[in-house]
Amino acid sequence: MKQILLKIALFFSLIMIPIVALFLTPYSKEFAYHYIENDCYNHGAWIFDRITKNQIPIDVAFIGSSHTIHAFQEKKMEEMLGSEYHLTNLGYCRYGRNLQYVILKLLLQHKSPKLIVLEVSEDEEKNSHDIFPYLAETNDLIFSPTLINRDYLFDLYHGASARLECFKATYIFDERFPETDDRLYGYGEADRIATKEELTENETAWRKRLARKAPESIEKVQLRYPLAYLEKMITLIKEKNISFVFVYLPESGSKLKTPKHANYYQKLAPIFLPPQPELSNHAYWMDASHLNDKGSEILSEWMVKQLQSEFCPKSSE
Repeated sequence: MKQILLKIALFFSLIMIPIVALFLTPYSKEFAYHYIENDCYNHGAWIFDRITKNQIPIDVAFIGSSHTIHAFQEKKMEEMLGSEYHLTNLGYCRYGRNLQYVILKLLLQHKSPKLIVLEVSEDEEKNSHDIFPYLAETNDLIFSPTLINRDYLFDLYHGASARLECFKATYIFDERFPETDDRLYGYGEADRIATKEELTENETAWRKRLARKAPESIEKVQLRYPLAYLEKMITLIKEKNISFVFVYLPESGSKLKTPKHANYYQKLAPIFLPPQPELSNHAYWMDASHLNDKGSEILSEWMVKQLQSEFCPKSSE
């Protein structure tokens, strides 16, 4: 029996040694952000280049999901604020606080923003972002901030896979990265107009979703994961003495005037609530979840007024 157990232990140790070695091997951030080129229209590579290679400063950074990408027209906002301020839209497709933490961490390692605007939606996403294991530093990947993390093994698997590809690209194929993307702005242009049917379907889906209420005890446990990452983000921000605010970007059909966890957010920072009547017009939506160019123009003008009154007085130039 002892020999069988020893053989089993030896077998698993032989499997684990290369896996452990992968996580100990240096993992290139530049590789990571270019490796996800087929996701979110290669926005990851642009984010990496804008933060780490572009010498233009970032004074105001917007961090969130694709709602953020399609909400804030940085170039227009800069023109309204004056040449003194440089704004950058660092939104990335889909929800996930852990990915936003990774992007914020990269930002603060290379830039010194004066203000960070964090997106909040109707509710907190309880799961890990599917791109997190590809971009996360190894320590952040291995050491989850909470014991309850249902995507932990998934993240480890894909994190190991990405590191294997990085090893091959670096030491075997000697791959080179594309030329630096020197664009300044991350706003996602869209002139499409959502159909009324799309908005109606979204509203119906939200009515059903809001009617289903999970027991409070279960939701409390599920919230630990995203809020742990939000708290890690705020810790990083405060360590640098940077101002931050939340901005609420709901879908068209939820009809929730404030986010579900507004009381929690308000204890941490102000929440900017967008103008509801104007954005209820279906002509301002690209689809049921995202604003189009007309809608984002209204939201961007509104946001500039918030920034001017709170943080960024208009330049005298």
